[in-house]
Amino acid sequence: MQPGAGLAAPVRDNRPMHLVIPFAAPLGPPCQAALEGLELPHLKTLLRTLTPDGDLTGHASDLSPLSERVVSQNAFADGLIPWAAMRARALSHTLPGAAWGLVTPCHLTVHADHIAMQDPADLRLEADESLALLQAMAPYFLEDGLVLHFVQTDTWLVQGEALRGLATASIERVRGQKVDPWMPRTEAARLVRRLQNEMQMLLYTHPVNDARVARGAPMVNSFWLSGTGDLPADAPPFLQATVLHSLQAPALRDDAAAWAQTWQALDSGPLADMARALEQLRQSNDAGRPTLTLCGKHTARTWSLQPRSLLQRVGATLRSTPPTALLKNL
Repeated sequence: MQPGAGLAAPVRDNRPMHLVIPFAAPLGPPCQAALEGLELPHLKTLLRTLTPDGDLTGHASDLSPLSERVVSQNAFADGLIPWAAMRARALSHTLPGAAWGLVTPCHLTVHADHIAMQDPADLRLEADESLALLQAMAPYFLEDGLVLHFVQTDTWLVQGEALRGLATASIERVRGQKVDPWMPRTEAARLVRRLQNEMQMLLYTHPVNDARVARGAPMVNSFWLSGTGDLPADAPPFLQATVLHSLQAPALRDDAAAWAQTWQALDSGPLADMARALEQLRQSNDAGRPTLTLCGKHTARTWSLQPRSLLQRVGATLRSTPPTALLKNL
């Protein structure tokens, strides 16, 4: 399950609904100002009806974002949530105990004082382009005992012992952002940095990039490694959750209008759906537990449906905090 492409498939049928919303809190001053006038009626209903179910705290410098720690039940060390091993297991790659990583083909731009990554989704790689690049890169990886496997155009798997215990930053940390703070600096990561340098030289003159440049498309000149590590047999299962990433891009740009508009779309879309499902569950006394997690810069706060008496429900309504005040403090 790849971060950035939805950490888990949407939950349907009789399984519990769990929505996770990263970048729910405003980052910069423009978005903070926009928060004051934001109307989110369905979020208000959910927060009034659901019960607080725990907080998870983190730091802006963590390799693994809070949303990924929530879905993985905070069971792994920072930078070692084994998304690749999970994907390999789902694809029936039968190498018990093997260490894996996710490889994302990308375009890096060198500026005077930093290196930035264009959002890999913007590359819009074709399947034949992606396969040709993988085949060109595979022998270099193999020299270090790393075996590449094609999964989809913007995501490959890599397997090798060098990935065991190698902490890496989530692709969500660098998508459309500066990569310098997130480059692996440990001694164990030297081979990653060397491979990145080698691939830059290899890909610069690759026919796929020649054709892309000729038609005005950005070239693929590097890769990002993430989701590294092994998946222990006794690891707890990842949560069945839907992660809604739409607030990320406007939040990182501090685009107040787009961030507010996206929040309103979430409120009128998936949160309205959850509010309707919640009302149906309450009327039918179903045992399901709709759950909502809002992730800010430092805190991920979760609410779930729990049994409450009439007096407790009335008290919770009277004491309810406005959504905007709550978001401001995440």
